[in-house]
Amino acid sequence: MSDFDDVLVSRADIARRAGVRRPAVTNWERRHQNFPGPVVVERADGLGEIEVFRAPEVLEWLERRTVPANARRSDEPAGTTYGDRFRASLGGTRTGALLKAVQHLGGPEAERFRGELSVAEYVTMLLSLVYVRGCRPDGWTRVTAEANRYPVPHSGELLVRLLAKAVEQGLGPGHDELFLALSRKLGDSRVADTIRLLDEAGPAQRTEYAQAFEWLLARYGELAGRTAGDFFTPRAAVDLVSKLVAGEAQGVGSVHDPFVRAGELLSAASGAVAEGRQGTCPPEASGAGVGEYPLALAGMNLALHGLSHSDLRPGHTAPSAGLGPPGPPGFDRVVANPPFNARLPEHPVASGHWLYGQPPRHNANFDWLQYVVASLAPGGRAAVLMPDIAAFSSNPSERRIRSGMVEDGAVEALIALPPQLFTTTSISVTIWLLRHPRGSGDEVLFVDARRFGSMVSRVQRALAEDETESIFREYESWKAARTAGRPYPGTPGVSRAVSLAEIRERDYTLSPSVHLSSNVPSDVQSADPRELNALAVRLAELHGRARDADAAVDELLRRYGL
Repeated sequence: MSDFDDVLVSRADIARRAGVRRPAVTNWERRHQNFPGPVVVERADGLGEIEVFRAPEVLEWLERRTVPANARRSDEPAGTTYGDRFRASLGGTRTGALLKAVQHLGGPEAERFRGELSVAEYVTMLLSLVYVRGCRPDGWTRVTAEANRYPVPHSGELLVRLLAKAVEQGLGPGHDELFLALSRKLGDSRVADTIRLLDEAGPAQRTEYAQAFEWLLARYGELAGRTAGDFFTPRAAVDLVSKLVAGEAQGVGSVHDPFVRAGELLSAASGAVAEGRQGTCPPEASGAGVGEYPLALAGMNLALHGLSHSDLRPGHTAPSAGLGPPGPPGFDRVVANPPFNARLPEHPVASGHWLYGQPPRHNANFDWLQYVVASLAPGGRAAVLMPDIAAFSSNPSERRIRSGMVEDGAVEALIALPPQLFTTTSISVTIWLLRHPRGSGDEVLFVDARRFGSMVSRVQRALAEDETESIFREYESWKAARTAGRPYPGTPGVSRAVSLAEIRERDYTLSPSVHLSSNVPSDVQSADPRELNALAVRLAELHGRARDADAAVDELLRRYGL
């Protein structure tokens, strides 16, 4: 029991102790069905009754809500939750010792502790240690016993073998590649000291392990720069996508990500669905990934989020390279951030998911979009991140596929996100909300959120929690209007429901900016879709050349040990 098991708090108390405004609490209570229910008690002055909440129940709920970066106080580290604030205000001990230790090792002390290991290798070791400590207690006991065996530091080869064994026991065989570089290049790295520091952090809750893992993933993205682009989806996009697919969660039994990266999108979407299921068993989570490193990271990430039995398998950069769609009944929810503008294989292995036509050889965007649609169970829905060009490309094959998807009722909505959400590119992206084909289309919702967000660093933009909520409300309001059988008024300059007839008139151009530019003044001039397509094609070509140059530079730097 805690020191405040019997404490009751009002809505105003919750807001004050969590460091938010009073309307935020009302919004939490209204939007989240699992928010703790109030109890009715007599007022202290005897003048009637009042609704209050049990503090432990509120604390448990708030501990699952991380404070956004732009709302954190100067003394709050990344990963701080509203529960941390709430507990501290009640006089409880703030959790976070493990997170602080990880931030210490991955931040100012990284250079001192990593020795000859590269940044990627060192962060890989930290990620693996957090996973083993949180999910493999027997393996952690063996690792710490070895780390404490000698009074002086040693090279740590046995430590790494024990670590690799613990990871293999948790994730299954096939992850040995993750540790090969570590065993070869330990040098002066202080593996034993690192393990002891993490062990001295003391007990930690499961949510803290997940926060520490996510912090390390973000840190890896900062340190690795361009080379991290294959692994991570921006937090702003993860939060929004998980909210968009969590509706009607009671009937959702499966969540799938066909390009799982480090598991950040799949874990968030599965968690949001599980939250909407109100305490029932979590959905089945599955995914496919390219390379040992992303698959191992995804497995660790999902396990730390309570999804230790997820089905993760090797995948491809394009579905037609061999990633055939599952048989019936398919998946209830699919989320994906596939590689942008990848090439199709010269000889496609699997093309049964091309329901609306063959994509052009130079671009696999519509290979992915058709694969996702084909993967959905009846009534299923999906959210897919795509480069903007997919919405308005004038390529005949892509335009034909777009028209087929719209006419078949597979396209529900498109949401244009602001640029610079990704750390490795400034390219703008659009969320495609898809559904199991209905056989005929009617209208599509377009949301233009390009002006949302604020710069959190010189090169990266982020969405505040209220902005994410605002985008989500546009979608929810449109759905509510459709259910009630009334027209959706939209929000000038932000959202609009467009009829199938108008989409046909615009030659199946699905860019939100095109459909919203005509009914609101804008400082962004409207452009002909053909001009936009030509510019986007040129931009994609330049991005490809830049990636090739970056890869060549990185290879040269690696040769010189830099």
